[in-house]
Amino acid sequence: MLRSWQSRAITLFGPRPPSTELVAWMRDPGVQKGTTLSLEDWRRNRRPQNISPNDWPRKAEEEFFQAIEHAIHGAGEPAVVVDSHIVPGPEYEIRGSGALREMLIQSLGIQVPIKLTLSSVSIKQLYVIASPGVTLQATNCNIAHLGINAQNANVQLRLDQSNLGTLQLVSGALSHFEMRGGSLLNVNCPPPTGGNPFTGTVSFTKDVFFPRRRDIYILPGPQPYRNMRYHLRSLENAQMANLIHSAELAVERKDDSPMNRLLSHLYEWMSDFGSSPLRPLVWQGVLFVLSFSLILFSDGAVTDPTSKLVGWQQVLIDPRWGACARAAYLALQPLVNPIGIFGPRSLLIPRFPWLAVWLSVAGILGIVLLALLIFAIRRRFKIQM
Repeated sequence: MLRSWQSRAITLFGPRPPSTELVAWMRDPGVQKGTTLSLEDWRRNRRPQNISPNDWPRKAEEEFFQAIEHAIHGAGEPAVVVDSHIVPGPEYEIRGSGALREMLIQSLGIQVPIKLTLSSVSIKQLYVIASPGVTLQATNCNIAHLGINAQNANVQLRLDQSNLGTLQLVSGALSHFEMRGGSLLNVNCPPPTGGNPFTGTVSFTKDVFFPRRRDIYILPGPQPYRNMRYHLRSLENAQMANLIHSAELAVERKDDSPMNRLLSHLYEWMSDFGSSPLRPLVWQGVLFVLSFSLILFSDGAVTDPTSKLVGWQQVLIDPRWGACARAAYLALQPLVNPIGIFGPRSLLIPRFPWLAVWLSVAGILGIVLLALLIFAIRRRFKIQM
């Protein structure tokens, strides 16, 4: 239950950013301290006499990936190259301890089709130079730089609660890209005039962190977001394009005038630049609770002398529940009927001038939030007006 509420809070108020230590680690290119492990070299030079040449290719693969894990757990920081044909069928996994980022792979190069799972591993450089057929899945990993350098590689990439520093893509790099949680700090992909790096599904959950301030989180400015948004829109992936556009607008804010920056902050807080239908509803709830509390504790709602209370309206003067009923009724007026559409007269009026002013302000804010809610719903479901 607690994790569920924490997840909802992160979704509403923004994903959790990576730590300063992790960002500094991603900026540092590092130096190789361990050995170089090559699958091709392993196959050529390490076959035991008791294993036949026919059985050795599969056995060599198993030993090779075991050697990678041994090097990681031994703080060897190896440079790994998967440069020999993988026997079709098996899926391989590299599992780290997840305890320290110092226990890492300095570089991992994939030059052949493979299905590979990474679990609790930190990698400084991960690059793919391969024909179609590479499937990568990373869970609880930290990757400083991930580059897909082969055009039309159509790599399938799934990241779960993983942090990625810079994602470098060329045309046709990804046929499937999915992120659940974690962070993506920078994207280097072709400009709008270049080829689309995405050829299929692109999906980010709401708890993926995208930087909204330049330089601090590696991101140099808004242009990477502009490129990415253009390519997503060309795939008619409006939902993900809107998510990227929100981050783009926040990054652009640094170049605006003070007044525009203020309006940008308000627009972001109220509706995440029109991307969140939930935020206007939450702010409406905050306005109601605040108005209800002010009216209740000041006993600020009084009945209109010209109104006669009949039927259900008698609850407003009930000895037990009257105070709460009056506070709820008067607090709802600015939200339900801010400009008197449903009749200018109300059963209750504010007792104090300051309360009347506040309710007027709440009514104006309610209209703004209602407009933001409608716009966010229209944007989310692409409703044509």
